[in-house]
Amino acid sequence: MEKFILSFDDFKKRRTLSVKDEAFNFDIDNDVVKSSDIKFSFKADKYDDIINVVGNITGIVSFECSRCLCIFSQNINLCFDCSFSMEEHEIDLAKEIKENIILNIPMSPLCKQDCQGICQFCGNNKNEKNCSCEKEVVDEFVAEKWPKIKILNITGGKNAKSKKKT
Repeated sequence: MEKFILSFDDFKKRRTLSVKDEAFNFDIDNDVVKSSDIKFSFKADKYDDIINVVGNITGIVSFECSRCLCIFSQNINLCFDCSFSMEEHEIDLAKEIKENIILNIPMSPLCKQDCQGICQFCGNNKNEKNCSCEKEVVDEFVAEKWPKIKILNITGGKNAKSKKKT
């Protein structure tokens, strides 16, 4: 048996194969996963013309937060279960392991649920330092581009409905 390849020939002398805490090199685009330290364990049993593999993937995966762009690590602990028939002469467990990890990668990884992200005006990480850029820019924009609207909001404007006393 090679490290990640199983074949029916591996089960000629025994019905069960197992691997414990084997290192797994997770090669994927660095834009998604920045680094990983993954181990997997599995037990493979042969039943007539079928091999059933039950395993566990554990480790630490580093992502880039989709809001603040900070690198953060997340523990993973995944279980997988797959079966193969005799028609598939060789079974590539690396493919199964990789698919399980990819299916559990968050679409928008967040360093924490309430991550505030980056200020779009000054570029500061709002988790580390609060800024008033947005309020200042909005106030400047309103004062500069919409002076009549600002006056209407303050004075009520000439088309404002008057309240009659009844």
